[in-house]
Formats: sequence, structure tokens, C-alpha cells
Amino acid sequence: MNDEVSRSSKPPTRLRNAALPEVEEAQSSSVLLGGVSTSDGIDTYDGAHRSQFYELGQKLLEESMDPDQLLIAPATSMHELRGEYTGAPSFVAQIDSLMNQGYTQIVRTKGDGNCFYRALAYAHLSSLIDSPNLVFSAKAVIESGSRMMEYNYMDADIISTFCEPLMELVDAIGSSDPSKRLTRDRLLSAFLDQETSNYIITYLRLLTTAQIQSASDDYAGFLFNDSGDQMLPGEFCRQYVDPLGREADHVQVAALCRALKLHVKIAYLDGHSRDGQVHFQEITSPGDGKIKPLILLYRPGHYDVLIKTN
Repeated sequence: MNDEVSRSSKPPTRLRNAALPEVEEAQSSSVLLGGVSTSDGIDTYDGAHRSQFYELGQKLLEESMDPDQLLIAPATSMHELRGEYTGAPSFVAQIDSLMNQGYTQIVRTKGDGNCFYRALAYAHLSSLIDSPNLVFSAKAVIESGSRMMEYNYMDADIISTFCEPLMELVDAIGSSDPSKRLTRDRLLSAFLDQETSNYIITYLRLLTTAQIQSASDDYAGFLFNDSGDQMLPGEFCRQYVDPLGREADHVQVAALCRALKLHVKIAYLDGHSRDGQVHFQEITSPGDGKIKPLILLYRPGHYDVLIKTN
């Protein structure tokens, strides 16, 4: 291990930043963000659900502050999730809709601000366990991402250090030794380890930063701070992407899916639908149309993994 990097919960500091272009005029809402196609059509918020929405948001916040909550939990039945929303009929209707579509289980992640990165990484590796023939291409994508990070002036030793746990898990999928081959139980154990989990999350955050900075013109019109002011890509990444515990917004989601060449569908469990249907936002990168999508469940401010019965 490089002596400059210690295994801690803090992401490394990049040695210097890539030169960044000036911010362009803000773009209007588009179905194309950073070369990643996204579906629109999210229902507008119904004010009648304001109190219910707030209470459920507070529940998720309290869960995220629970020191005993697992970083990631074994898959559980959607019926268990349904039982937590018995007082919220609009949410129950959406959960019923998901179950009727064959979504039977949920893999919960800790709501610590890293849930999107953790959920996506787990779903990605889990899908590779099901399709080991895709391991070679997945490794090539990760290696390409590391080169992109170096091109954006990130230290090669730091990149290698944080990438290592992820690549070890990918390599284990195709191991000829059954005692070393990655199974779902071993994948879960790896993600329950704070050090391993933080390393993988940090790597994905740095990869997201590299993607945004490499295609800065694509993302510039979508980068805003909490006050609604536009930001330069480098400033945005330093504040909203690199630090552990910073939640991922649509820009980060789209950028990471593009960098990893993933096809992702996000189910919105938000209580917005009047007919109980669940809106799915689909994110596809060029050339990934034939890849089986990874399914995530979004509740206000939080991501989990959805599992569909074949």
C-alpha cells in the first residue's frame, strides 16, 4: 500500500485539478444529461401528502442516524417494507404495484449519504455473479475509468489503492477455486466491512468526479449549489461528489452510470401517484441497451436495491 494513503473514512485529496472551462448558460431540463439518456415524467408533488411525506422523510432520517443500522442488509421481503407504511395508503398502493410486477425483495442500505454508491456497487457486482461472462468487459470498463481519473490529474497510486477492493471482488467472480469464488453471501460480507465499503464508495465518487470533469461541457448547465447558484465542475465535485456522506443527485447518478456503462432503472416510491403506479426512471449509456438493467428503489433521499423474481 502507498504510504501516503492510510485506510480511513476520508477520501483522498487530489494533487491538483484539471483545467476547467467557464460555466455556460444554464440549460433547460433535458432527457439527455452527460451522454446518458434519462426518462422524464415524474409526477408533480401533491400538496395533500405534505404531512405524510414529511413524516416518512423524518423516519428515513432517524434510520440513517441509527448507529446499529447495517451498511447493507440481507435481502428481505417487500411485505416487510409494506408493513412499515400501513398508515400511508399512497405508499402501500405503490408497493403493491411493485409486488404485482414481480419485485419481491429489497436489499436495504444504510442511509448515511453514501447509499446510492453502495446500492449501485452492490447491484452491479450481484448482476455479475449472475452473468460471469460479463466480468471481462466490466473489468475493462473499470480500468478505462482509472485511466480517465489519471488523465484528470488524480494520483495513480491513490487510484490503485481505492480501486483494489473493487477489482478483487470482480476477479473473485470468475475464480476457478470454489473457496475463493464470489457468492452473494461473500459479497454481502465484503460490503458489511466498513473499510472495504468506504474504499469502494470513495473509488466510485472519484470516478464520478473524473467523468464530470472529462465531459464538463455536458454537465456544466446542471451544476448548482444549495442556494441555486451555478458552479464550476471542479467546485461542484469538491463539495458534492468527493466527500463521503454527500448524497448523490441526478448529475452524480447519470455521470457514474455513464462512466461504468450501466443500464439502471430507478423506481420512485414517493407517494405521488394518484393511481398507485410507480414511476421508473431509466438511465442508459450509449451501447448498453442490451444489458439487463440494475433496479434501484428510491425513497425520498435514499436508495436501496430492488430484486425482481425471474
